[in-house]
This record gives sequence, C-alpha cells and structure tokens, in this order.
Amino acid sequence: MEMVYVNVDHGIPQYVYTGCKNCTSIMGISLCSIKNRGCCYYYPRFTLLDIQRMAHSLKGLHILKSISKLPSSEIHPFEIHAKGYFDEEGYMKYMESGNKIDTDSIRDHSIFFKACPFVKSGYGCSLPPRYRTYVCNLFLCNEVMEKIKSDRNFEAYMRERERYVRWVEWENTSLREILFENDLDLVRDLEGTVKLLQEIPLNIYDFPQLQPIVISQGFSRGA
Repeated sequence: MEMVYVNVDHGIPQYVYTGCKNCTSIMGISLCSIKNRGCCYYYPRFTLLDIQRMAHSLKGLHILKSISKLPSSEIHPFEIHAKGYFDEEGYMKYMESGNKIDTDSIRDHSIFFKACPFVKSGYGCSLPPRYRTYVCNLFLCNEVMEKIKSDRNFEAYMRERERYVRWVEWENTSLREILFENDLDLVRDLEGTVKLLQEIPLNIYDFPQLQPIVISQGFSRGA
C-alpha cells in the first residue's frame, strides 16, 4: 500500500509520497552522470524565511554556511540560489541528435541533465525537511497528482498548500521590510543580516494534519 501524507518537521510541512522508490515518472529520468536522482533536478532558492529558520539553530547555521560557500551558489540581496550540477555538453549533444524523449509533459529537456546540489543518488535530499524550501517540501510530480486527484482529500492538499505558500510570501515580505529598515541585505552584509534574522522571533505556521491519501501504485521518486 502506498500513500501521500503530511509530515511536519519542527513546524515545517512536507508532502510525502511513499512510492518514490518505485519511480516511473518522466521527470525522474536522468541522462547525466548523477543517476537515481528522482525529481531533484531543481536548483533551490533559499528565501529570507528559510535562512531565518537555519539561523535559529546550530545545525541550521552549519547548513547555511555550507550553502553560502558552495562555488555555484549565487547570493542575492534577499535569497541564496544554490545552483547544482548541469551537464551542458551532454544536453547540447542530446538536443542536436534529434533523438529526444517522447513526452508532451516536459517542455524543458535540460532537466534530464540537471541535479540539485543536495541530492544523493538513490537516497534523495541530504537536507532535513525543516531546512528545505517549500517548493521541494510540497512538490508532487504529475504522475502522482494524476493518481490522487480523484480522492476526496485531494482538494484539501491543494488548498492547504496554496495557503501555506501565501503565508511564506507574507513572512518573506515582512522580513524584507525589517532588513530595509536596518539597511541590511545578504550581499552587502551576510553575517549582519543572519545575525538580525536570529534576533527576530521565528513564526510557526500551524499546518493541519490532513488525512492520508491511499493509492495503489507509485510513480514518483525523490526526497
């Protein structure tokens, strides 16, 4: 029996699909050297709220430091974009060959040649859920969505995800205004910005414990 359910790690919600190990998703195909990476091709953007959460624990601060020190990471005023692996040469040869994967669901075929910097082959994300972005935590691939959309609890999952995303956006806007008031941002003063985020009380979203959605067969893979 496979299912989709909500896991909450230190107040951070995550949609978990138990069939990830049996992935047959088009999105899970990897044509680069990093195999079995599932749907983890995305380069996460860590927002001010993500950084604030990391800043409130020693382990989080260690992870934040490692993220900011990645050679491929781009530090912007109010976010850190952690870019991962991209086999550009392999992608160009693939596009020129004309022998592309036959699918209408994927427009950007470069995803087959990409991998998140935090994914481990055959394991998934190496970051604890509490330090991942909401994009990663609440993602469900198209194949899983098709399997669960007729379930009576499906709309609740979609509705609560939208509510949570709006809350995250509100929190990020509030944190940005505080940084403006203190003439701080991540580019000009990374250490000072992190220190201020440490001092700001961390708000916790009360995500509801939704009923699990039971499905008969799995199609996705990933964290």
